[in-house]
Amino acid sequence: MTTVTIAGQELHVVDRGNGDPVVFLHAFPFNAAMWEYQYAALEADHRVIGIDLPGFGSSPAPTDPKATTMDRWADLVAGVLDELGLEQPPIVAASMGGYLVFALVRRHLDKLGPLVLVATRPKSDDVDTWEKRTAQQQALEGGEDLATLAKGMVDNLLSQGSLERSELVEYVLALMQHNLPEGWIAALEAMKNRPDAMGALRGMPRKTLVIAGELDRITPLAESTLITRLVADGELTVIKDSSHLPNLENPVEFNEVLKRFLDSLAAGEPEAEGDSDAGEAEPTEATEAE
Repeated sequence: MTTVTIAGQELHVVDRGNGDPVVFLHAFPFNAAMWEYQYAALEADHRVIGIDLPGFGSSPAPTDPKATTMDRWADLVAGVLDELGLEQPPIVAASMGGYLVFALVRRHLDKLGPLVLVATRPKSDDVDTWEKRTAQQQALEGGEDLATLAKGMVDNLLSQGSLERSELVEYVLALMQHNLPEGWIAALEAMKNRPDAMGALRGMPRKTLVIAGELDRITPLAESTLITRLVADGELTVIKDSSHLPNLENPVEFNEVLKRFLDSLAAGEPEAEGDSDAGEAEPTEATEAE
């Protein structure tokens, strides 16, 4: 583990293992520790890097949470890549982490390698979602504790089967609470005001694996399919028996899919170039939802 400072913001970074690097960007309201199952599976053959965004995990809070934007966070991530000497590494990003990748595509495409986008969507928030995020900010500013908000969110994050696994629910709640209120407020600000990403993704040339949870209610399968249609080289895989957190709910299958993708990169499979005119992508047979 290490700490880097980019533009005055201190960031905690998980940095383990040896070999080809893989960078992980966490979902909201989690932190770099949400990828622990993936670090453990990969670190024997890969250098795994996970970034705690400002106010999450062990990273200090931002000085002005309400001034946070995805673009500013993208600049921080680009700075971390430079600081660690990472040249176009693969990036694995979940949900909010995907929104951050979309900002990186707009601002720092030259720094990005292949992408793995998990349970994320290219469209900006609708009015209802914007209002819900604002209400959460107001609750936090009024003194609401993270534990209460986390308990109110967990039902939508996990499948019914996952909710029956008490140890998993407790772990997810612990991850959600190991953050600062300022981090939550900053993330909510960045998410609710992020721009639509469909234009930035159209014809985007980086090889892209899109992973969806079979039972995800927050990010429907259609949103994942849309990403594969927009990018020049997209593939969709559906993880069974999981909802919005497939890397935690079904880590064995998730890790198999991720390793297979990384192995294909090591084998030197070429990336597509230019715009994609392909039709709707289908889930791979090995993990297609039934």
